[in-house]
Amino acid sequence: AKKPVMVCRVRFPEKQVKKDTLKRAFKYPVGVRVDVNLADTSELKKIPGIGRGIASRIVSYRTRLGGFYSLEQLLEVEFVTLEMLEWFTLGDESIRKLEINKASLEQLRSHPYLNFYQAKAIVEHRRKRGDIKSLSQISLYEEFTEKDLQRLSAYVSFD
Repeated sequence: AKKPVMVCRVRFPEKQVKKDTLKRAFKYPVGVRVDVNLADTSELKKIPGIGRGIASRIVSYRTRLGGFYSLEQLLEVEFVTLEMLEWFTLGDESIRKLEINKASLEQLRSHPYLNFYQAKAIVEHRRKRGDIKSLSQISLYEEFTEKDLQRLSAYVSFD
């Protein structure tokens, strides 16, 4: 003999969704250009493909870097794609310089283009030989490649 099967019906109440929560976030139309050195996260989020996470990464990297001098530098930011570059422009905003003769080890190593060993070489050079007058003085250190010095050149001052 078959055992009777008990069927229970469960009803879930329909979710109450306000109409305004269904609106999609405003995105810029094609052709709009945003100054990458001036835009805050709310403006960056208006670019298609950029949400809160990428916008925060761009602003954080820009702050650590001292500003962008080339749009290609945006590709150094995690999740930024080549297609996103068409939305950006570079204004006349000046680059914030890193005072290489005054900056502490921590300040030097917090720059994206300097690692701990490079920052330590700079601090040691200053301690042993005095102020650095040009990047060519540190080019002899094995910690620095030609590419490192080129990338860094826009961001250092020797005052």
